[in-house]
Amino acid sequence: MPAPSLVPVRDPRAFLAGTWAIDRDIHDHRSGQDGTLEGVATLTPDGDGGLVWAERGTMRLGGFVGAGTRTTLVRPEADGWVVRFDDGRYFHPLDLATGACRVDHPCGEDHYAGEIRAEGEGRLVVAWRVVGPAKDHTIVSRYTR
Repeated sequence: MPAPSLVPVRDPRAFLAGTWAIDRDIHDHRSGQDGTLEGVATLTPDGDGGLVWAERGTMRLGGFVGAGTRTTLVRPEADGWVVRFDDGRYFHPLDLATGACRVDHPCGEDHYAGEIRAEGEGRLVVAWRVVGPAKDHTIVSRYTR
């Protein structure tokens, strides 16, 4: 299967705003368990030129089945667009000018290395590899309109 083509994104706010279906695969390398999250991401203007990225869905991992939620902020800043946690802490940059960007985030002693790809006007993929003493996961989220 050929690699998906990337779509350069000059204005992340315009590209991301709206409602997206989420299909997330989670693999815990330590336990060997696979999981999923199926739900909806809603990206709404926040009044300061950015977006509130709110996700909700049903998560399944091992014997757990329950609600999965997350809220982050997508913000234009002096050095470009960034993603912040809902409490304002820095998460990672968001530069999709070429259609993709690599991102890193230290989380305590764990490390998140990821890639974000705009694979079409209605398709965004966020892939993370998480390693450290507390976690050893691969997480791939597909967002579609």
